[in-house]
Amino acid sequence: MFNFLNSGVLFAALAALIPLLIHLFSKRRVKIVEFSSLKHLKEMQRRQVRRLKIRQILLLLLRMAIILALVLAFARPTTEGGALGSHAAVSAVVLFDNSASMDRSVRDGNLFALAKQRTQKLLETFGESDEVALVPLCRTAAAEGAGRFGSAAAAQQELAQVPASALRADFAGALGRASDLIAQASNLTREIYIVSDRQRASLPDSGLKLEGKVQVFVVALPDEDAENVGVAGVDFGGQLLVPEHDFEVVAQVHNYGAAARTDLIASLYLDGRRVAQTDAAAPAGGDEAVRFTQSVARGGFHSGWVELSDDRFPSDNRYYFTFRIPEQFTVLMVAGDPAAQFISLALTPSGDLAQYWSVKQARPEDLGTVDLAEYDVIMLPGTPAIADAYVGRIKAAVRRGTSLFLTYGGGADAASFNRTWADIAGVVIDEAARTDFSRAGYYTLESVVKEHPIFSVFSFAEKLPDLKFYTLPRLHTVGEAAEIATFSGGRPALVEARYGEGRVVTFAGPMAPAYSDMVGHAFFVPFVSRVAEYLAADLSSYDLKLYARASTPRVISLRGAISGSLELIAPDSSRYYLSPEESEGRVLVRAQPVERPGIYQVRYAGQEVDRFAVNIDPAEGDLAAADVDRFAQAVGAPEHRELAAEGNLAGLIAESRYGRELWQLFLWIAAGLLLAEMLLARGAPPEEPG
Repeated sequence: MFNFLNSGVLFAALAALIPLLIHLFSKRRVKIVEFSSLKHLKEMQRRQVRRLKIRQILLLLLRMAIILALVLAFARPTTEGGALGSHAAVSAVVLFDNSASMDRSVRDGNLFALAKQRTQKLLETFGESDEVALVPLCRTAAAEGAGRFGSAAAAQQELAQVPASALRADFAGALGRASDLIAQASNLTREIYIVSDRQRASLPDSGLKLEGKVQVFVVALPDEDAENVGVAGVDFGGQLLVPEHDFEVVAQVHNYGAAARTDLIASLYLDGRRVAQTDAAAPAGGDEAVRFTQSVARGGFHSGWVELSDDRFPSDNRYYFTFRIPEQFTVLMVAGDPAAQFISLALTPSGDLAQYWSVKQARPEDLGTVDLAEYDVIMLPGTPAIADAYVGRIKAAVRRGTSLFLTYGGGADAASFNRTWADIAGVVIDEAARTDFSRAGYYTLESVVKEHPIFSVFSFAEKLPDLKFYTLPRLHTVGEAAEIATFSGGRPALVEARYGEGRVVTFAGPMAPAYSDMVGHAFFVPFVSRVAEYLAADLSSYDLKLYARASTPRVISLRGAISGSLELIAPDSSRYYLSPEESEGRVLVRAQPVERPGIYQVRYAGQEVDRFAVNIDPAEGDLAAADVDRFAQAVGAPEHRELAAEGNLAGLIAESRYGRELWQLFLWIAAGLLLAEMLLARGAPPEEPG
């Protein structure tokens, strides 16, 4: 069954009767005259007339068929679709991929630019009566105005304003908006066009479903190999960063391609300067760690990046990082246990390191007048008795980000400890399981988590330091507290817990000489220093896995009172004003948007209070494309049509929308019939009367 895009022309098919009418009206009446002795000639005449009539009928039919074929060609017949005809108005939603993976080089140029050109040609196919909506797959601030029905000309203007983003494609969100728009469409012909690189890594895990009756078109783009190498991450390997001490920057280089790479150059930039460079390699489809050793001379905020040599996808060749080293490690030592003086001495280094440590002592009864927010670490050796009101102040400070170090003294009260500190320390003391050897026996340190920052700097040999503990309680961890060291017999030795923004570390072994030999051991000073450095470190600044996104903001937790707004400075120097909010005694700031990779600064009253790095999601570096059928299935369009990368878009859309046009076929048929008519007419004698 045929459909006709120009069905009004079919009335011209009546012209096929013209040759018949001409034939009928051209027949002449003749007068018959009888001759004698012409019987033989009459028989010959009858045979000649029969042949002539057959030829004339054939010519008549050919001429009628020629006219009919020409009429059908002008009526534009199609094999399918087109029920609404070529003049039916269309409601179309164009989903345009502006994700990070689109901004890469292909054989014919930049893929994002080519996608824009292809989309521009697509929009030019719509008429004045059509309504079109452009929906970017990544809703950035620059593309916020797109996503509503209007004219094709308006959609073209919106397209020109859509930049390549650093975000991942949000197919679920974009298709949801497309379904909502299609449900509100005013035209019966409804279409969705998807212009995308069909990146396999960005497809939704579960199949989506488009609502309503809609024709889906997948606009193909140049599909080339997925060879790419990028920096997938940077970390500090569990190190604590302190001034004038070497630390290691470990960059993870990932090869997404099928061929090993040995020609890479990796560079380290720190505080705006290139400080190191090295050759790098990466196996096919695998990772390779690239290591740099550096140091900084001062505390404060620092930032940098690791960068690879250029390739077809430069966006993932640079990975930003930040870290903060306190200008000075401030410790509040609450006296009340003999171990306090030994810990204070261990934290009072000589030489150049002395400038980085500030240890203040306070009695338990003085805690009501001390500004706890000024200190990085509060230490309670032996867990002395503290008034409930002061306990509340300490817990509030920990919740805001101050860290707490507890040791259980030989004469400490288990019931008081459990009542006061168990909720934030994640440990409960079992006094009934207390062991007193009176130096006839002892416990030793049996195991540690060597990867933990407290112990990662120690080069433990076959056995741990030979520490003797003569009096030892039994700790039980509760909640999400983690054991990072144990005594012989499996008793917890060192336990870490999180409380709000702060960390609480509890050491179960008494440190006073009456209960152990720890304070006289060579391990004591570096251990105490390491615990203090770990608790004082701004680990939140080590969060190097914040990826560019438009919807989920970066949440900043600040210590101390904040009044008024803060200023966020983006990598492009754009400035945003942020309002702090109170939450469970903490000051929270939501930094939004964080759409661009780079270094972000947060300032308050002219001072920098936070700095963080934003990178593109490493998954964007996987450039492998899904085939069209799999892609369409994933986005909820199993019934779809592909618009090939090559070819006339207008013609492909018309064929898909209205069916395959056959007018050329009918023109060829008319030409063939005309040729046959000419050949047949050339051999025909003049039409005889009668």
